[in-house]
Amino acid sequence: MQNEDQLKTTYYLKNTTACPVCGREFIREELLSGRGRLIAGKLTDELRRLYEPSKKYGKINPLKYPITVCPDCLYAVFHEDFEKIPEKNLDSAQSNADKRIQLVLQTFGPLDFDQPRDEKKGIASYFLALNCYSFMDKGVAPTVKKGICALRAAWMLGDLEAEEKKGNYGYIQNIMYRNAKHFYETSMSNIQTGQESLDGIKLGPDTDKNWGYEGFLYIVSILQFKMGFLEKDLEKRAKKYIVTKRVISKLFGTGKSSKSKPSMILDMAHDLYDKISQYIKEIEAELGKKLI
Repeated sequence: MQNEDQLKTTYYLKNTTACPVCGREFIREELLSGRGRLIAGKLTDELRRLYEPSKKYGKINPLKYPITVCPDCLYAVFHEDFEKIPEKNLDSAQSNADKRIQLVLQTFGPLDFDQPRDEKKGIASYFLALNCYSFMDKGVAPTVKKGICALRAAWMLGDLEAEEKKGNYGYIQNIMYRNAKHFYETSMSNIQTGQESLDGIKLGPDTDKNWGYEGFLYIVSILQFKMGFLEKDLEKRAKKYIVTKRVISKLFGTGKSSKSKPSMILDMAHDLYDKISQYIKEIEAELGKKLI
């Protein structure tokens, strides 16, 4: 018979973490991943790794745990950035605490971050990080991290909507996808103008693998493709797809796979390129003119 410790999926660190904003000390919950706890499933077209439920441990979602959240003031960012908030922004982050608390209350009701993470706390942690990265300097690449947080929140909201089927989580999911697209595009612009750098940044977008800059370009492209329906004007939509094709083409290079350009990314990028090309042709046929 398995004892309780053998069936654990998380543990609490022995050392406390001190919130740089309000000073509260707390202990962080970490995910245990060994002994068959995580059974990797398929990779989605958004580079999300799905996991099969374990007979022994049940369903585990690693996305719930990467954001460190202060249980009192709800200051929240990725753990590696938790102590990097500039001193000049501490007062602003503290005065913003009430807004963060209301954000969680209005969306999920009261949540206790001193207790183990569930799906709602996991999603709320990304909502809070979207708020708190506004207080971080460009050295931590806050814009792309907002994009990653929004994308992961969208994934988890989709899971919650599928489980509860209430409709409201699907609505918020669409908002998060729009936010993800906005922040990924803004990040790409910031890189081009030298305002931010992605050097040394974990770009994920999921927790299982860092797909690097190639993954970043692919996510920009897939979000632009999937959110293209928001543009009702067909010609404008097609022109946006043409821009997306240029972004995807940066992934191809010589067309050969390498450590930085794994074959899976290249294959997915080629598939997306072909889909967008077909959509552009269909729009051109409907408009009765060439746009390229």
